[in-house]
Amino acid sequence: MDLIKDLFFNLSIITLLMFIFNLWAEKYNTEPLPRVLCGTGLVLSVLVCLLFSTPLYGVMIDMRQIPIIIGGLYYGFGPLLSALSLLFRGLMYGFDSGFWTILPLYITLAIFLYFAHPWFQMQNSKKRLFVSLSALTIMNIFMLCSLLISGLPLEGFKAVAITTLIQYIGICLLFYLIEEMRKNEFFREQMVKAQKIELASHMSAAISHEVRNPLTAVQGFLQLAAEDQNMNEKTRGYIDIALTELTAAELVIKDYLTFAQPAMSKAEKFQASSELNQIIKSLQPMANMNSVEIIQANSDSCYIYGDKSRFRQCFLNIMKNCIEAMPNGGVLTILTKVINNEVKISISDTGIGMTADQINRLGEPYYSTKGKKGTGLGLMVSFSIIREFKGNIKINSKPGKGTEFLVTFPAL
Repeated sequence: MDLIKDLFFNLSIITLLMFIFNLWAEKYNTEPLPRVLCGTGLVLSVLVCLLFSTPLYGVMIDMRQIPIIIGGLYYGFGPLLSALSLLFRGLMYGFDSGFWTILPLYITLAIFLYFAHPWFQMQNSKKRLFVSLSALTIMNIFMLCSLLISGLPLEGFKAVAITTLIQYIGICLLFYLIEEMRKNEFFREQMVKAQKIELASHMSAAISHEVRNPLTAVQGFLQLAAEDQNMNEKTRGYIDIALTELTAAELVIKDYLTFAQPAMSKAEKFQASSELNQIIKSLQPMANMNSVEIIQANSDSCYIYGDKSRFRQCFLNIMKNCIEAMPNGGVLTILTKVINNEVKISISDTGIGMTADQINRLGEPYYSTKGKKGTGLGLMVSFSIIREFKGNIKINSKPGKGTEFLVTFPAL
C-alpha cells in the first residue's frame, strides 16, 4: 500500500507542477521564458519523485521516468533531466550498485531523447503517444532485467507490475494534458488571426471609397503635370518619385480589396500545373534579376476546383516572397503531385529562412519578414484564398536553410 500511495503522490505532484508551469508559460508567451518555466517544472517533478522513492532490491522505484520522457520529447530537455536525475539520485541515496545499474540506461535515454525531439514535434498526436509509451516500455524492460539480475523474488513482481501500470496511467494523463493545452493555445492563436483578418476585411470597403478614389485623382493630375514641357528636371524627378509611390500604394490597396471580393466568383475545374506554369513565366524576369533558377516538376493530372484568378494570385504572392528571400540568388523549386486524392503543391527556396516565431506569425495582417519593405498583406491574401479552396498550408523553414510552403487541396 505504501508503494501505491507514494507512486500516486508522485503522479499528482508531476501533474500539478506541469499544469501550473504550463499556465505560467502561456501567460508569458515570449521565448525563452515558457521553456524556462516548463523546464523548471520538470526539474522539480524529478526532484519530488526522488524524495518519495521506494527502495526495491537496490533500485529506487518512483515516477521520475515520466517527466524525463515527456520533458525530453516535448521540450528537448532529455539530456538535462537525465543528468540531473542521476545527480540527485546519487547525492540523495548514494552512488551504490543501484546507481551504476541505471547509469547506462539514463545515458542511452538522454541520447535517444536528444535526437528524437525534433522528429517528435513533427508527428501527429497518435504517433507521439506511441513513441512516449514505447520509450517508457523500453525503460521498464531494462529495469525489470536489472531487478532480475539483482535477485528479485516472485513477490517483487507484484510491485513491479503495480509501478508499471501507474506509470502508463501517468504518462497517458500527462500526454493528454499537454496535448489539450497545446490544442487550446493553437485555437486561441487561430481566433486572434481570424479576428485580425475579419478587421482587414471590414476595412477594405472603406479603403476603396475613402482612399483609392483620391489617390486616383492625385495620380491623374501628377501625370498631367509631368507632360508639361517647360518643367525643370528637378521637379520632374519629384513627380516621378510621387507616381512610383502612388503605384506602390495602389498595390497595397489591391491586396486589401481582395477581401471584399466574393469568394469563388468564377469557380471551375482547372489544371493546377497549367496555372503554375503561367505564374512561373510571369515571374521569370524577376527571377533573372535576382539570379534565381526556377526548377519545376509538375504532374499533368492535378485538377482542382475553384477560381483560377484567385489561385494565380495566391501562388504569385508565395513565389514572389520566395524569390525576394534569395537576395544573393538561389533555387526556387515547384513540385506538384497527387497523393491520396489530394493535390500537393510544394514551393521551396534556398533563401534566408525563418524562425519558428516568424512562421507562426505568417499570414497575420501587418506582419512581414521584410521589415519596413513589406506589409504582410500578400501572404494574408494567399492564406485566405487557400482556405476558400478548402485547402491547408504547412511551412517548414530554418534560418539560413531556406523555406518550403506545402499547400494541399482536394483533388478532382
